[in-house]
Parts: sequence; structure tokens; C-alpha cells
Amino acid sequence: MARAKRSRIFFKYLMTYITILLLPISIMSFVVYHFFVDQLQEEVIKGNVNLLDKVRYVMDDQLKRVEDTTYQMMVKENHLAQYRASDDPGYKAWGIVKELRRYYMVNPFVDEMWLYYRGETSVFTNNSVYSLPMLTRQIYRFDNWSDEEIFDDLNTLAAPKVRPPTLNLVDRKRVLPILIPIHPRGDQPYATLVYLIQESAIQSVLSNQVHTGSSTWVLDGDNRIVTSVGARFDDRAEEISSLFESLGDEAYRNVVLGGEEYYLFMVKSEQTGWKFTTLLPVRHVLDKVWQAQKMFQYGLILVFLTGGLFVYFGMRWNYRPIRQLKLETERIVPLGAKAMNELETVRFAINSLALQNRQLDERMKSHAVAAKKHWLLSLLKGDLDTAEALAEEGEEGDSLASNFSFRVAIVELPSEKEERRWTAHALEELLPEGLKGFGIEHFDSNRYIFLMAIDCMSTEADHAGMERFRIAVRNVVSGPVTLGVGTRCELAGIPTSYLEANTAIDYRFIHGNDRTIYFEDIAPNQDAVDTYFHDELEQVRAAVRSGNAPGVESSMNAMVAAIRSKQPPLIAVRGLCYEIIRTVNRAGMDLGIIEEWTAAYPDVFSLERLETLDAFEQLIRSACHDLSQTLAASAEPTANPAMDSQRTIDSMIEHIESNGLSLDFSFQNMARDYGMALPNMSAYFKEQTGLTLLEYTTNLRMDTAKRLLLESDAPLKSIAEEVGYYNVSSFIRRFKQVTGSTPKEFRMQLGKGNDGRMAHR
Repeated sequence: MARAKRSRIFFKYLMTYITILLLPISIMSFVVYHFFVDQLQEEVIKGNVNLLDKVRYVMDDQLKRVEDTTYQMMVKENHLAQYRASDDPGYKAWGIVKELRRYYMVNPFVDEMWLYYRGETSVFTNNSVYSLPMLTRQIYRFDNWSDEEIFDDLNTLAAPKVRPPTLNLVDRKRVLPILIPIHPRGDQPYATLVYLIQESAIQSVLSNQVHTGSSTWVLDGDNRIVTSVGARFDDRAEEISSLFESLGDEAYRNVVLGGEEYYLFMVKSEQTGWKFTTLLPVRHVLDKVWQAQKMFQYGLILVFLTGGLFVYFGMRWNYRPIRQLKLETERIVPLGAKAMNELETVRFAINSLALQNRQLDERMKSHAVAAKKHWLLSLLKGDLDTAEALAEEGEEGDSLASNFSFRVAIVELPSEKEERRWTAHALEELLPEGLKGFGIEHFDSNRYIFLMAIDCMSTEADHAGMERFRIAVRNVVSGPVTLGVGTRCELAGIPTSYLEANTAIDYRFIHGNDRTIYFEDIAPNQDAVDTYFHDELEQVRAAVRSGNAPGVESSMNAMVAAIRSKQPPLIAVRGLCYEIIRTVNRAGMDLGIIEEWTAAYPDVFSLERLETLDAFEQLIRSACHDLSQTLAASAEPTANPAMDSQRTIDSMIEHIESNGLSLDFSFQNMARDYGMALPNMSAYFKEQTGLTLLEYTTNLRMDTAKRLLLESDAPLKSIAEEVGYYNVSSFIRRFKQVTGSTPKEFRMQLGKGNDGRMAHR
């Protein structure tokens, strides 16, 4: 299943290329097929019209000869006149027959010629002379041309006439009689000329020019059928005739006859007025289309199969390096139980390598806005409270840690209804020469926080620089700008300076806007300052270390009562709450309680929003309650006799060495595992080893940290997490306590002899 998923990308791209192959084939099939059908239909129409036109031409040519013969016999100087005028019957018969035979010889289309002089009893033919009764009863006997009709046509015909084909019952030949009266002078004809044209001769002309399966008709000027070839429609004669009449002068039309569709074509002779028509079944044409379509489809299938095989083997060939890359990537970057395709594997590897690279290049990226914002926020929250921790944040942090004192300033711009228009970086550009500062956006849209670094600057110069900065910002934003400035401090006092700057900016309601307000100018009296309760805070630390939950609660209650009685300024209460949270946090870390225990409590930015003593009292009592419960829980032994056998110093040491580097390790959990109260376990451990649990665990972590610092160039944050510290500043502070130097100094001093690999990054 996993292999199928890993190969899914191969089939995905294979299907994509197959689809790409199908697209032009489909378009070509659609266009060519429809173009082919249209072209074939057009060619069929043109071809049949041309064939009918050829038939018309042949028939016109043959009938033109008949017409020419008739004309020659009608002119005054014809050769028949001298024989007709003779009184010798034999000579007369011989001469007229000879002349008729001569005319007959030049008209192969004509089967026999008759010449009848009206009022006489004999009929002259190109073969002999017959009496009229003999001719119509013995020589010829027609099925649909009676003796009376023949006699009447020969004696009374006034205009040329074409009779329908008739069958000679004597020799079983069908002939087409064409009767033409002869009248060279005057209006009254004196003779009748009859041409007998065999129907087979006309059908021969038609058969040579028409399609197999079609039907062709010759119609006279009155739309009467002269003759036809092809499929017979004797039972539909009337329907056929109505189709011919409805066609009019059109050359082409689709018609339905007997439930079947036909192409109906017509060509009209201008010479004779005859019409030549053809009925061609559409299915005969479509049979060719279907055959062509089938061959075309076979060709497309062959092209698709050939192209598909080419694409498949081409994909296999091109996929091999990708597959090899995936296998090599899996070898370099283990994926664990994850099932990923080739691209996902490479993407995962790239992301993993990029993450490692970002960690390795953390110092190089310390100048980025995000990194600067991070360490500025860490300073303001008190997370970076040592010079060593700040020095690890980059070159700027290194220089600040060693050479500067600090104060926090809050810049308030005119209120803006729209989104924030100015960035902290843009305001940094306005800092005057000699005043070094770093800014970030405040949570309020029109405020900015600046950490000012003061390098041995006098108070007067410091104030002058602040005022120049305020005026420069005022000139840019074109409105009143107020600056609230906290007192000078060291690294650990930056959060307090921030609270002071926030208090100073709030005093704009008294001092007015568009000015610089210093906290020292509005600082509370000494009694208020004393409400920071340094002694009580130290008592809280001692109570936490000893697991004395009642002592913690007693100290906290004393602070709350004093706050209620003395009513100190909010700045003093905010500072007290900040110190309580930081004190409890550090004490908990020393005891082994998880570092993130205080994550649910407000940081310095949230404390500034608390504006009533009730809110602060609730916060202090909540922290006291949580801490007391934690200490009480750690003091209660777990009744589990099965644990007695594990309460040996060796098992405790083994437990610490196995779990002490984990981020989740805590002495409280360890005490629970051993069924002991945390203070009792700590006392037992020190009695057996001479070291406290914290000292032993710290030594283990620091020894591991030394090895990692010398063997790798990983950033301090990664090393801190590997030895069990969430907070890098806590790791740096503890490392310096144990070794006397910061991790950076340790790496630089001892790493130089380690093949030069640990040179300063």
C-alpha cells in the first residue's frame, strides 16, 4: 500500500501526459471527421451533378444529330424531293429508302427511321417500304401504341412529340418513338418523320454514368418519364413524379421515400427541355463515411497506443532519477512512518534542511525585523534578563549587553481611523545622531514602543535627544506627538521601565499632549515605592523552595492586605505583580516544577491593561492558590507499597540520568513516581549524595551542554532544549553559575583547539 502511494505521483504525471496526448487526438478527430463528412457530402453532390451533366451532354449530342437530320430533310434542296416527284413507284421507293438509310448510318443512336407522306398508304423506312397496316401489325406491334394511335399520329401530328417507351411485341425490343412533322413550306406539314430509339441505348448511356445502387430517370418537358435505370420504384410512380415536380429548378435536395433518405439530383437540358434526375440512397454514401470513420478510428487508436507506450516508457526512463533521488533523500533524512510520494519526500527533506539551516544561521538573521521584534519583546517581558542571554541574540545584542544602560519610551501618534500607516522601522530612521533605539509596534494602533540604549550619556543629553526625536516624528506625521519615558535601568529592569513609560504616557491627561513626559517627574513618594515588598517576596521564594504552602499563602495575604490599606499607585501594583510572577516562576524552576507553569498568567503587556485593585488582587490570589495546591500535592506521598523497592539512591540517580535532559522532566513528577513527598525526597537524596536534586540535575545538564558546545555549532536555543531548558536565558544564567563563563565564552575559549571547527560564528 505504501509503495502504491509512493508511486502515485508517477501515475499522476503519466495520466497527465496521456491526457495531453488525448487532447490533440480528440481535437483532430472532431475536426477531421466533421470536415471529412462535409467534404464527402459536397463531393457526392458535385460528383452526381457532374455525372448527370455528362448524361445530359451525351443525350443532347445524340438528339442534336436527330435534330440535324430532321433539319436536312426539311430544307428545300433535300435529296428526297426528286424521288418523291417520280412517277415510277419502284424508283421512288428505292430512292427514298436509300436516302433514309444514308441518314440512318450517320445516327447510330437511332434504331430505325420512318417517313410517311400524309395521304399515302405506304411508309418508308431505312430498311424497306411497308403498307401502313403491315407495318403496324406485322413488322411492329407495340404494347402501348395502338394502330389507331399510330395512324392518327402520322396523319395529324402538328408538333414534335416524344412518346413513352413502348415494347415491340414482335422482337421484344423497347423503343422510344420521337415523331416530328415535316413542313418546309407553310404551316401545314406534308409528312411525318419517326425516329425509333432503342431504350437500351439510352439506358446504356445512363448506366455508364450513374452510381451503383442509385436510380436515374429521364423526363421530358412535361415531367413524363422517358426512361429510367437502376432501382425500380414502379409501386411509387406517383410519389416519384410528385418529388420531381416539387424539385423545380433546384439541382439538389434531400428527400425521404418509403422511410429512407435519399439525395435527389437534377440537371435540365436547355436544348431539349429534358430533365435528368438521380435518386441516391444516403446510406450508400454513409457506408463510405462509416468505413472511412472506422479506418480513421483504428488509426487514432493505433496512434494513441503507440504514443501511450512511448509516454509510459519515457516516463519510466525519466522517473528513474526522481526515484533514486527519493531513495537517497530517505537515506539522508529519515521519514519515520510517514508515507510520502517523491515530491513530498524531497519537499520534506528541503524543509528539514532549511529548518536546520535556519537554526545554524540564526545569528546571521538576527538583524531581520522578526528576529529583532522577538528579542525586543523578550527584553520587555523579562525573558532576557542577563547580558549573556542578550549577547546570544546577535551582534547588536552583544554590543548592547556590554556597553549600555536602557530606558523604555512609548511614542503616541495622533489617533488614526484607518489602519496603521507608520512602521517602527520608519520611525527608527528619525532617531537623532547619538541616540540609539529599537522600536516595535504597540498593540494600540497609534502607539510604538522604543527601547533606548544609553551609552554613558548625561541626563541632559539624554533628554535633549528624546526631545529631538519627538520633534522629528511630529514633523513627519504632521500632528501632535507625545512621548512617555521610563527611568534608566539595567537589563533586568526593562519590564519595569516599560510599565513606567506606560504610566508616563497616561499622564498626558494632566501634563497635556505633544510633549515628552518622564516617569521620574511623576514618580510616587517613597512610601509607594516601599510597597514593592522586597522582604515578602524573598519569603515567598523561601517558602516555595521548602515546599511550605502555608508560608506562601501567608506572605501573599499580607501583600494583598497592605495593598488594600495603603492604596499605592497602579504603577507600584503592576510592578509588584510582575515581581510576584517572576519570583514564583524562578522558584518553581529551581524546584523542578515545569517552567511553563506560569504561562497562564499575564505578561508585562497584559499587566498594563489591568486598571483596578480588584483585578490585581484576583491575579495575586489566583497565583497563590495554584502555587499552594502544587506544593501541597507534591507534599502528599502516594500510597503505593510497590514503590518501596525503587526507593534506592541508585534508582534515583538512574532515573535522573535517563530523564533529566527532557523538557518535561520535573522533581514533582519524580517524587510522584517514587511515592514520596518532594521535600522528603530532596532531603533523602542530599543525605545520600551530598548534593541536592537541583544541583545533581544541573551538573548533568551542564556536562551535556559542554559536550554539545564543543562537538557541534548548533545555536544555543537548540542546545538549551536538548539539555532540558525551555528558556535560553535560564540556561545561560545557570551555565554561568556553574562554569563561571557564558556558553559563548566557553565555546570560543575551548572550541579553538577542537580542529578549528568551533570558531566564532
